[in-house]
Formats: sequence, C-alpha cells, structure tokens
Amino acid sequence: MLQRMPRGLLPMSVLLASSLACQFQGFNRRQESEALPTSPTAQEGQTTPGHARAEDLAKATVQVVALDREGEGWVPLWSGSGSVIDPSGIILTNQHVVDRSLYDFEAVGIAITSSSDQPPTPAYLAEVVAQDAQLDLAVVRIVSDLDGVAVSIQLPHVELGDSDAIEIGDRLRILGYPGIGGETITFTEGAVSGFTLERGIAGRAWIKTDATIAGGNSGGLGANERGELVGVPTIVTSGSEYGETVDCRPLADTDRDGDIDGSDTCVPVGGFINALRPIKLALPLIEAARQGRAYEPGLVSTSAPSAAGVDTGPTFTNLIFSDGVTEDDLPTQVWYALPNFPRYVCAFWDYNGMANGSPWSSYWFIDGQLDESNSISGQGWGGGSQGNWWTCLSSAAGAASGVYEIVLEVEGEVLATDAVFVGGDRALATFQLVNGSQRPICGVNLSPDGARNWGQNDLEPGPSVPPGGSQDLPLASGDYDVRLLSCDGDSLWEEFRLSIEGVFQFEFTE
Repeated sequence: MLQRMPRGLLPMSVLLASSLACQFQGFNRRQESEALPTSPTAQEGQTTPGHARAEDLAKATVQVVALDREGEGWVPLWSGSGSVIDPSGIILTNQHVVDRSLYDFEAVGIAITSSSDQPPTPAYLAEVVAQDAQLDLAVVRIVSDLDGVAVSIQLPHVELGDSDAIEIGDRLRILGYPGIGGETITFTEGAVSGFTLERGIAGRAWIKTDATIAGGNSGGLGANERGELVGVPTIVTSGSEYGETVDCRPLADTDRDGDIDGSDTCVPVGGFINALRPIKLALPLIEAARQGRAYEPGLVSTSAPSAAGVDTGPTFTNLIFSDGVTEDDLPTQVWYALPNFPRYVCAFWDYNGMANGSPWSSYWFIDGQLDESNSISGQGWGGGSQGNWWTCLSSAAGAASGVYEIVLEVEGEVLATDAVFVGGDRALATFQLVNGSQRPICGVNLSPDGARNWGQNDLEPGPSVPPGGSQDLPLASGDYDVRLLSCDGDSLWEEFRLSIEGVFQFEFTE
C-alpha cells in the first residue's frame, strides 16, 4: 500500500511546472474555432464494458492541477490525475491532489486528454464537492472554462465497476499522468497481487498490484478487463520537493543509540505506488456529488482528549502482534511469535492525543528490508483523539518466516517500533532479569535479532527492577539483542545475538 499527502508534492518538478504554466497561460484566451473533445460516438469507440480500448480509457482520464493566478494566466503548483465518471464533468481523484489544508491555492484546473501522444489540454476549472482525507479520495465537478464562463459539456467517461468482484490474478489497466518521465498520458498494466485490510474500513481497503505506477498517476484510472473503473491509484510516498520519486527518512536506529533521528542513516521510501483504493469506497462520495448534497466522511468513533485543553502531543503505546482481526477490531490471538505462514501479520496499539486528518504512516520491514507493498505513508488519520488501532501486513501465500518489524510515524516523527518472529520452531521462553547492581533498571529492550530498532520497553507498564530484585519477561525462544536502561534513559548494558530458550537467567552487575 503506499502514498503521500501534499507535503511531498510541493513543488512539483521545475520542468513539469514550467511546461504546464505555459500551457495554462496559453489557453486562458481560447479561440472560438478550437473545439473541445466531446463524448465519443459509437463509431469513435465509446467506452463500453467488454469493449474498452486503452485509447478510450485515456480520453476518460484527465490531469487535475492546483492553480494560482498570476496576471491574466494560471500558474500550476502541483498536479495529479483523475477519472471522468459522469459526462457532465464529475471527476474522481485523490484528496491530497486538491487539499488546501497545507498549502492554499486559488483554483482546481482540469486538463483533458485530446491525444495520447500529446500533453493534456488545459480547458476547465472545477470545484471540490466531496472529499475524505482518511480514504484520500475526492470528487470534483467542472464548473467553467478557464475564464470563469459557465459551461455545459459532454465528456468521455468511464463506467463504474465492482471492486469486490475482482480476484488475485485478474488483469488491471492503469492510466494517468506521471510526475516525471514525460508529459503525455501513461498506460501500464499488471495483475491483482492481493488485498489489504485497514482499521475503520469494512472489507478491502487496498487492491495491490504488480503494475508499475508512477507518482503523478495518483488519483488516476484503474480499470478491469471490461474497461470499468475498479480502483484509484493512490500515492504512498512523499517524494522530494523537486518531484523525485524517492524519499529518504530516518526510520531505523542505525547507530543503536535508542533514538531515531537525523544522526541515523535514512531509509529510502518509495519510488512507485502499487496499490489502488477500491471504487466501492468512493461510492458514497460519488453519490453525494451527484445528488448535490454535503458528504460526511465515515470516520470511526472518536473520544475526548485525556486532559481538556492540554496538548501533550500524540503517543502510541502497548504494541502487540496477532495473526488476524475480529469483527470487533480485536486481535484474533496475541502471539509472542507468529506461527508458520500466517495470512496476516497484524500490529495493534493504543493511541492518545491524535487529531483527525493528521498524516500518519506505518512502515513494515521484513528481515530488515522495507516492504512497500504493505506499508502506508502519509495517510489522513480518522480515529479520533484516543483509543486503539491496528494495521496488517497481508500475504495470499502466507507470510514467510523471518523477523517482521513495524515503525509507526505521525507527521514525520517516529512514535513506536517493535518486531516479532514469524515462523520457525519456537517455544515459550522466559528472560529472567536479576538486578545485581546498585541502581534500578527502568527499561529492557528484547529485540529479535535482525530488527532495525530496539523496539518498546518490555518492562512497561510495570515497575522498575530495584537493586537485588528480579523480573520474569515471557517471550518466544530465539536470538535477541538485549539492552538495559537506567531511569534516565541511558544504556546500562547491551548484548547482541543472545540465544534465549527455556528459562534464561540474566544477571546484571556493574
């Protein structure tokens, strides 16, 4: 899963911005003799289920551009893609493409596809009529030409399909305008490779595909073999401020000092997006737009902050792992290590101090390597201020044996990490900590060997281990990196690749 909110789209590449600026300024005074494309006739190859050609789908794909006024012309700030779902000019896209919360702009421009070998033609202005930050979906409606004159139009459009009907192995066709690598529309295709679950969303939250999708395709058209719109390609990486496709972030404690910060080697995040939001999730927004009524996002229940008027910042605590989720959003079973080949690897945690709409991320690592297909980046939070949440890594063939690690981030700050063994011949073991020193031990990290971070404090929420005291910590047998912490957060002892089986007594002395 993966995509990034507007911070990663500002500004777009200088080359693309310059080109679009010329196009939009050049079309502010359209000549009357220039005819805009209209809905294709049957002879022209109208997009009909079962007979859709790529060129027909291309005509239903548009470029959506955030615009600012400069003199008598329009200057583009960033762009995404969209699909015309109604000939009157109703367009489905990503919310982050038209989001004004982080950077305000004056208008939404629509550039239409006249020919697959030519840049899109700037033609219309649109208004946002429905948006959902948590789903990163939005519907816009064309209202005028570039001069603000109201228009009545009939555009080529794509029919809506059933995203619940597609299965693993089905073919998908992806169309959109890439952020780099050219200005004309791009077509790729591939197979459905799986589906992903997500808290607060019933059924399929994401459609995973092996089709390569470039960043500018965000909000574009994902069609099944019949030519029906079944998914919206959604950007999951932030990119750089110049439109590059890789964002490098400190997500791993590479210097092993217990903090993830600028002194750590960054982890490259992204490059391409390989997930689509199912069209089923967009239906309430589309229906509201067609009926001309306000859309209310279907956020999960929220609760009041723990201390009214006091902003302590967000916290994520009590990370646990499971192999599934119940209908009540609870773990099917809590594991110290997951069994062989689970269909899901799920992380659950408690949260506090969150705000709806805040960008959050969950990055999965398998044996130290980032798994982008199951990670989420920069998604709008929708769970309210406090409660519990979960996210799952999914594998149709069953997750292979290894160390599975999750890194949870809010607005660019890592709030929690932990790791779990999956598979292998493991049994319940006990790490028996004996404090033979003269000062208390306030923290213990038991990190599966191969994880990139120390993880959470295994003593919390219990008390510290006083001098002369001991504490039994249950865990799965295996090789671990061990760290003991003072009450000031300083490292007292570190030992790596410690093989723990049965009752393993560890005495700390200074």
